[in-house]
Amino acid sequence: MAAISGNSGNISGNGIVGNLNTWSATISRAVSDVTSFDGAGRKRILGVYDLTGSAGGTLDDGASFISGGTLAAFTNASGGAVVLTSDSGNAITANVVVESVALGASKTGDATVTFNFSLASTTTGTTVPFTIAWS
Repeated sequence: MAAISGNSGNISGNGIVGNLNTWSATISRAVSDVTSFDGAGRKRILGVYDLTGSAGGTLDDGASFISGGTLAAFTNASGGAVVLTSDSGNAITANVVVESVALGASKTGDATVTFNFSLASTTTGTTVPFTIAWS
């Protein structure tokens, strides 16, 4: 097993654009408490999958950021594919909606952007609704 770094990481898709230099993702599952009255301890079962995350960096004045006077990330209401890649090429691919975009500027020169996203799954049954290619 070799250590990896995020030096050559990348994020692409669904209107998330800019000079991005960071991303994070949290993968989780809902948990239901199904403990009965006669149970001596808690009993829990796993439910649906979820993926939430963010991507950030510095603003880019490219036309792809703004589309028709609105943020391009908000134009796809049902979500779009996003690929989160680490330095070694390992990747997480998911259909997400962008929930919010935070923009900032400072006197010292930073002009930042952060995209916050959540899973927008159309997968049915018990199939995992995202792909993780990690070796």
